[in-house]
Amino acid sequence: MNAAASTGITNAGPRHKTRSLSDRLLAILPLLSVYVWLCVVYLVEAWARVTPWLFTDELTMTQLSRSIADTGRPAQRGQANSLHSLYTAMTAPAWLIHHVPTAYSAVKYLDVFVMASVVFPTYLLARLLVGRRAALFAAASAAAIPSLAYTGYIVEENLAYPYAALCFFLIAKAFVERGRAHGRRWATAAVLASAVAPIVRGELVVIPVLLLLAVLFAIWPSDWARTRRRSWSIGDYVGTLVLVFGAIFLISGIMSHHSYEWLVVTRIFKHRILNMADWAAGALAIGMGVIPIVGGLASLFPAPGEQRKREVRAFRSILLAAIVVFGVYTGMKAAYLSSVFATRVEERNLIYVAPLLAVGTALLLDRRRVNLWALGGAAAFAAYLVGYAIYHPTQFPYEMNVQLYSDALGLAILQQANRYYLWTPEFARWVLLGITAGGTLILALLPRLRSHRIAGALAAALAVGIVGWTLTGEIAAAAGSNSISREAAATLRHPFSWVDDATKGKPTLYMGEGEADQNAEWMLEFWNRSIVRVSSLDGTVGGPGPSGGPNLTADGSLYWTKNPSAPGAEYAYAVEDWPCVDFAGTLAAFHPHRAGGLVKNWHLIKLTSPNRLRAMCTGIYPDGWSGATDSAYFRFSQGQGWLHIIVSRKEWGGPSGPSPVHLLVGKLVINDNAQPILGDVTHEVDTTIDSNQLQTCWLRTTASRFAVHVVVDKKFVPHDYNPSSGDTRELGAQVTYHFFPTLPKSAVPGCTSG
Repeated sequence: MNAAASTGITNAGPRHKTRSLSDRLLAILPLLSVYVWLCVVYLVEAWARVTPWLFTDELTMTQLSRSIADTGRPAQRGQANSLHSLYTAMTAPAWLIHHVPTAYSAVKYLDVFVMASVVFPTYLLARLLVGRRAALFAAASAAAIPSLAYTGYIVEENLAYPYAALCFFLIAKAFVERGRAHGRRWATAAVLASAVAPIVRGELVVIPVLLLLAVLFAIWPSDWARTRRRSWSIGDYVGTLVLVFGAIFLISGIMSHHSYEWLVVTRIFKHRILNMADWAAGALAIGMGVIPIVGGLASLFPAPGEQRKREVRAFRSILLAAIVVFGVYTGMKAAYLSSVFATRVEERNLIYVAPLLAVGTALLLDRRRVNLWALGGAAAFAAYLVGYAIYHPTQFPYEMNVQLYSDALGLAILQQANRYYLWTPEFARWVLLGITAGGTLILALLPRLRSHRIAGALAAALAVGIVGWTLTGEIAAAAGSNSISREAAATLRHPFSWVDDATKGKPTLYMGEGEADQNAEWMLEFWNRSIVRVSSLDGTVGGPGPSGGPNLTADGSLYWTKNPSAPGAEYAYAVEDWPCVDFAGTLAAFHPHRAGGLVKNWHLIKLTSPNRLRAMCTGIYPDGWSGATDSAYFRFSQGQGWLHIIVSRKEWGGPSGPSPVHLLVGKLVINDNAQPILGDVTHEVDTTIDSNQLQTCWLRTTASRFAVHVVVDKKFVPHDYNPSSGDTRELGAQVTYHFFPTLPKSAVPGCTSG
């Protein structure tokens, strides 16, 4: 890297208007080389990610994009929705490819080229301040952070991250060109880009605020403002401070009136905002190798003897504004999520400041001058972030107990180090503190080295070390994601698109029951575009998108309106969560999948018209256990025969004690909510069940429609008997139902122990 003159930045390089085209191409080759090689790495990583797994994020983006491709309008499961993000429009053309594996690959590869393009606005921003080599470092550092592993995901960050960097460059350029020939054009571009930012991603609504704050921060140290303040009294300063805080309180009051989330966080969880913003900053610091946090923060303060330059003042105003707006947004979002969902480390919302921190570090390396007081303060804060704040944010230091933390990919390098090199959290902490101390020492020594060659080599070594760390963290994050992806693929099993293969794109309904974990359904829905509606008989299948259950008539016919004579949509096929969902029709295909620790089969049924159920059962978990409300079986047609019921505690060896079991048989009645219930009980069979015991019951059924309840009186909670068990469900017994038109020869009517 070039040495800087003692008076400031001199190596940003003269701009020759008469440069030839070949000179321009040669000048841009190093940047293109960085972009191409990073794209190669990320393309390989994206190729190795065999299936989405970050639900519901990826399915939401997919649903909206597919709808835009198919109809020109965004929708989820047929219900109109907002665009949500320009990302869905960007990826929609890929979904014009109806072969899902090919379209999925196209989306991933498009994401790689778009997100990695952050090198270009970051480089251009850095070139306003530093020479080419330092700018290349900033570009590479911004494009190699662990969050670039999101290129394999179907998420908004792929467009939002480079777009935010573009906004930063345009705002900075508008400041620099103010009053010059093209100043208005750059200002217009900055304002328009900032106005569009919230459409790119909702979080980027802070960019217009950033623009306003940056203007204020730039004005405050300007010559005009300095002249005005010379005549100020102490009262003027106090009045200004009061006005600032008054404006903050006014804005907060207005936001509380219009936003419930803002109201909750600012009134009840104020302390969490700062804590959780620190967690996110700690994860970002780890992912970036800590030193860019130190250098970026230190670059906010003038070095001794530094000349006042418009470019530097503009950059510092933008960096400070970005830290404020993205820090507040991240802290508030994490605080709100902790009150309604889960306590999370939300580095994902703070990554947008990374290009600015990289440029700030490049500024220090390029000019080799630094404010030592600012450097010391920044180093102390970075040490606090990585050595204390993020050390124990929720349950485990650095979240090293998980393979990958999807909202904080900056932690991936430590997670993989724990997995492959047995790093402990305490060892990782000392490594991070050592990096902080060593990097800070190098930044402090650079101005004091008399040999420009040694100083340049040391700065270059530090830059290479930073990029090496960040790229290693990115590879670690991608490796963790791809490992999870392979495990998820084993849940669905190949071929993923088995429904599309059988239905040839005809509209298909998915009907589930007792789904404690919806991941298998989400994957099935992603890989099979013919599934246009998702529902369940017991409300256990949810979004993204509408998932309400159907109304039923006494003969099992489905209707999606309030009027059974006008049933609404009908479907050619249905994927049924067999055996508790039994549609009338013919079996077209079946497919195994993992659910509840077991391998179960989905059945693809070619439906009758009208669509109707033959039978259904409720109250059974995916592993076959009945719960607190027991289980029920409903037969809508062809009910004369024999019902085979197995009640088992074979899989439970704990001392739960024997329990009476009641098999109640009666009329099937449709209640006011258009759902089946047990009506008058016609007969009852009583038996008992104990640990390691199984009861097999054959019940004669004479009505074409009937209902059966299996009631287990004495239930148990596995965790109560085995504290090491994480199963806190209240369980009765494992119950299965199978209907037979005739009694099999080996069957014995009544209940027998087995």
